[in-house]
Amino acid sequence: MQNRLITFLLFLFIGLFSTITPLFAENITIHFFEDRLCSTCAAQKDFMNTIKDDYSNLEIKTYLISETNKLHQLASDYNVKDYRIMAPTSFINGVFFQFNDFGEREKASIIDAIEGDYIESGENIINIPFINKELDLDNLPILLTTIVLSSVDGLNVCSIGALILILSIVLAFNSRRKILLYGGIFIFTTALVYGIIVFAWGKVFEVLLGQLEVLRIIIGLSALIGGAYFFKQFIKFLKSGPACESSKSTLITKATRRIKNVFENKNSGILATVGAIIIFASIVVIVELPCSIGFPIVFVGILAESNLSLSAFIFYALVYLLFYMLIEIIVFLIAVFTKKIWLSDSKAITWATLIGSLFLFYLAFYYLL
Repeated sequence: MQNRLITFLLFLFIGLFSTITPLFAENITIHFFEDRLCSTCAAQKDFMNTIKDDYSNLEIKTYLISETNKLHQLASDYNVKDYRIMAPTSFINGVFFQFNDFGEREKASIIDAIEGDYIESGENIINIPFINKELDLDNLPILLTTIVLSSVDGLNVCSIGALILILSIVLAFNSRRKILLYGGIFIFTTALVYGIIVFAWGKVFEVLLGQLEVLRIIIGLSALIGGAYFFKQFIKFLKSGPACESSKSTLITKATRRIKNVFENKNSGILATVGAIIIFASIVVIVELPCSIGFPIVFVGILAESNLSLSAFIFYALVYLLFYMLIEIIVFLIAVFTKKIWLSDSKAITWATLIGSLFLFYLAFYYLL
């Protein structure tokens, strides 16, 4: 009888404890910012509503991503400094989340945050020597995409032809110093102007960060149009070899004539020559831009869709510019050290154009379908 009474009291105590404990448990609030056109937001919201019954102390507060003042306030409260205004954004029990997709990994992260077990993983982080830049290996596909896009984009017949024109004129001076100065200015100007264009596209896409579906459609369509254009170029190159169509432009023709006159005029000072090269390089980049615009649009769109920090955006932009200018840098350095102009077989440019076209078609398929 006594044993039965003890057993009864024990079960009664356990029942009361399990009933009362939630009353004293600390409430956990999920601050969730959404966009009604965002499918990732809908998936996360459905999941949170599903698990809400399992956590009686859980409260979900939902806001529109357009409520930026509230977003900034919560970011300040959570001591989050490096973030973008994009949906979905979540603040959970001291943890900050911005998801591009929503699957099992993201579900587990939310559960861990609610239960206080979330740990920032550093296993996939490596440090890049010399520039002291950390790279998340989860973003490795972005890096590879950047390298492929920029490498094919850099096989630009017009820009390479313009550099060769500058070098061929400068080689007549038989001066390594002048080759280094004038060729270097051309390359620097080309990279600077193209970099400004890439940064400007980045600012345009920031407007669409809260509407990922719209952004993905833009990326997909840009890739599709770019792929079709470069496949058409491949067919032309296959028949008659690579040629710069922009060279027929009146503006390019005038700029080429002007740069030749400056070099041929012995009275031209160094400042006049440098100024002419800067203007010439800028004109070449701007005039031929419509021919390769698909590459930077797709590239910047992918960075925006991936929700990268400003420092990461700058890093990938610099990688893009490096590989975009790589062929010209190689041609330039060979000219500096050997006083000769080298250019690979035109077949390489032809087949690289096909590779770029197929890669753009793949990205179009990925983002649209």
